[in-house]
Amino acid sequence: MSVALERVAKCDLCGSQDFEPRRVWKDQLLFGPERWTLVRCRKCKLHFIDPRPTHEAIGSFYPQDYAAHFAPPRQPSAWQRRVSAPDAPPIPLWLRPFMQVRQDISWYMFPRWHGRGDVLDVGCGSGGRYLDALRGLGWKTHGIEPSASAVANAVANGHDAVVGTAEEPAFSDQSMDIVTMWHALEHTHSPSRALASCFRMLRPGGLLTLCVPNWNSLQARLYGRFWWSTDAPRHLYQFTRTTLRQYLEQAGFRVVHVTTRTGPTSWQRAARHLANAIFGTRWVRDSSLLVDLLIPFCALGSLVRYFGVGGELRVIAERPA
Repeated sequence: MSVALERVAKCDLCGSQDFEPRRVWKDQLLFGPERWTLVRCRKCKLHFIDPRPTHEAIGSFYPQDYAAHFAPPRQPSAWQRRVSAPDAPPIPLWLRPFMQVRQDISWYMFPRWHGRGDVLDVGCGSGGRYLDALRGLGWKTHGIEPSASAVANAVANGHDAVVGTAEEPAFSDQSMDIVTMWHALEHTHSPSRALASCFRMLRPGGLLTLCVPNWNSLQARLYGRFWWSTDAPRHLYQFTRTTLRQYLEQAGFRVVHVTTRTGPTSWQRAARHLANAIFGTRWVRDSSLLVDLLIPFCALGSLVRYFGVGGELRVIAERPA
């Protein structure tokens, strides 16, 4: 498959033009013949793919059955109601460890009710994983997603979703109380523009909840090229706690909280990549059975949060009032 590629003219974070190659990766989802080079900016240490597919070409690297675009509708669970419902009382001290474990096992982090209850999910897919549950709790749900078919599914499920990219502010300035970017920032061509867009759409005092892979994680060091987030060329960037904080502060946000999390799917996906390399297979589906078996292990790990080296960085940042 011949695709349009572009070179990165300058670092998206600091503007430097001095890069060094660090890794060469294969596509472990579509198994294409291309090789993708991960480079590091010598000045700010940001990692990114160069060269990379253009905006117009990147869509060809997402399969037609990409899971997030067809997630089935979900109803909120009891613990999600306890956290995110508009009438949810403060969580008592004795219940907080349990809620922390529930949040860490969950792919998404559910927010406390905020402002008027307008929440925007950037990269919302069909809405089935997250927005459906929030809508069931009373939130006014909005979404941005590049896939037209996924947006059609989200709209059919009752969400105010539009076709667009994270770099484009598709909703009015200061119209949202919470903006979420759950494993979306690493897919963008310009994280700086994406975060600036989020900042514009948030009301003063509004919150951005963000999750990205953690390049300095224990998993990344343990698995190397088989790490679950070596998802080139869909993952165009790799972040550390330092580079992500620099991005957020540069966009005008005040970082409220940073933690790490390692979910059960990430261990299983790394094992799948390793098995494909050893046996020459093309296994692309995650095993729900293996994921379920790993949940107790990840629940235990959430109590210590891997001493800050979990597989994901989870951030809460505020647009100052």
